[in-house]
Amino acid sequence: MSGKIKVLEVIECGGPGGAGEQAAAVCNGLDPEKFEVGLVYAARQSDPAEYRRKAHGARKAFYVPEMVREISPAKDWAAFRKLLKIFREEKPDVVHAHSSKAGALARPAAFLAGVPKVFYSPHAYGFLQEDRSALSRALYYVLEWCASWIGHIVAVSPGEGALARPLSWGKAVHVAPAACLAKAPPEPPAKQDGLIVFGACGRIGPQKNPEAFTHLCQRLTDARYSIRCAWIGGGDGEAGMRQDLENMNLLRKVEISGWLAPEEAARRVAALDVFAHYSRWEGLPTAVLEAMAMGLPVVASDIPGNRDAVVHGETGFLAKNEIELLEYCLTLADDPALRKKMGEAGRARVQKEFSLSGLIEKLSTIYC
Repeated sequence: MSGKIKVLEVIECGGPGGAGEQAAAVCNGLDPEKFEVGLVYAARQSDPAEYRRKAHGARKAFYVPEMVREISPAKDWAAFRKLLKIFREEKPDVVHAHSSKAGALARPAAFLAGVPKVFYSPHAYGFLQEDRSALSRALYYVLEWCASWIGHIVAVSPGEGALARPLSWGKAVHVAPAACLAKAPPEPPAKQDGLIVFGACGRIGPQKNPEAFTHLCQRLTDARYSIRCAWIGGGDGEAGMRQDLENMNLLRKVEISGWLAPEEAARRVAALDVFAHYSRWEGLPTAVLEAMAMGLPVVASDIPGNRDAVVHGETGFLAKNEIELLEYCLTLADDPALRKKMGEAGRARVQKEFSLSGLIEKLSTIYC
């Protein structure tokens, strides 16, 4: 292994979803002739062994289950001690932490262990999370500022980079846009004759704003008989969302798929006509990138992250409120030529701006 750069990728939320998928792709994508890659991970609501298999490019892996999302003094201290021990024993040249908790624990541990290069990618800052109290969000902001004197921030989008600069202690902030990892199915799925299907994809939880999607479903299906809707994914909020749809007598027009294998989820997304993504906060939404890669126009909330993916009026629309969300969706429902034009523009944008090879090239340069 002489001459290779030893890198440890650290991820708190290994498993399905943006940050976990991106970290695994980095482990698999770095050139093994130049880098010796290791993985330090926890697995939130997923099988640790399955995630380890997904990140097969990592020569070594260290499972740290105490590295949990929420602040927990006992677990955080235990995780910090484990990270410090791993870094001292492995002596990496580079530590790259992904997600807020990994960043909060791995950066000081890497500093104390004498790691030469330390990087941190927030993948959506914790202080953006609107399901937390104002006091909790303020605490997360202060913690981010306190930890950011160690190493450098690698933002996953220009929007996240703008949020990072006031926290960076005057140091340069790198931007390495997250990659689109989805591949369109080889055969385009058959469309339902006469129906236009609007859909979302992701974990049913506060970040993805399932309440706004439920409202959109009601308004769209009331406005056009030909419209159906689908949420591809599951999560803690699934039962509540189903109950809301049942109370609104919408279950015959709206499907909730529950969790699916990645290949099946991709097939279901490709079968949509329009992708709706009215999320509350983002780093860079990989679900949007994947929908664009499959040639779908996207209507998304006008927030950082979404703005970096969707070009308003070209690859889709950015909605400032739920009224605009409905209006843009109806515009696309009534104009198949516009859906096709925006979908093609979105596919071209993803291929040019959000490739895995581009991400790996940028990180390789940063690590060196």
